[in-house]
Amino acid sequence: SKFKPDNLNRIFYDKILKLSVDSERAKGDESFVADKDWYVYNANYGTSEEKDFVRMLARQIDKLKEKYDGIYLIRNERHFKIYNFSDGQPFEPDFVLFLKEKDGSFLTYQLFIEPKGKHLKAHDKWKEGFLKEIKDYFKDKVLEFSAGSKYRLAGVPFYNNQDENRFKESFFAVLE
Repeated sequence: SKFKPDNLNRIFYDKILKLSVDSERAKGDESFVADKDWYVYNANYGTSEEKDFVRMLARQIDKLKEKYDGIYLIRNERHFKIYNFSDGQPFEPDFVLFLKEKDGSFLTYQLFIEPKGKHLKAHDKWKEGFLKEIKDYFKDKVLEFSAGSKYRLAGVPFYNNQDENRFKESFFAVLE
């Protein structure tokens, strides 16, 4: 249950993706993300479920901007792993979302997010359990990595476009 800090530019860097032209991921959704200043990359080479998540978040951005500055959604293309508390099994969450509070507290939320198709939910149930453990363990903890740099870590249940309302409820509950 330990997370160690690192600079974003050491974790996330430009990389070349090799995708099959037949793959659902081959279309980068460039036109959709082009004007989204909160989406860090210029394309989203995700699955259809991951693209649906980005579209859902786009519909929530105005609500988030009421309370947060510095909203950044970063797609994790094998940039980092987190490790299950119980057995150390590695997990690469698809997205990490950073939200910096506007109130001057210098508090930044760091949420681990995993869109998941219904057909994979049962197989990856341990990952959703781990995201819940992160949420529960760090619920009342503020991590300070350097002077004026405070973080609250959170995991949210899997995003699935068929259960979008349940996800949004959990997502906003974490931020309260």
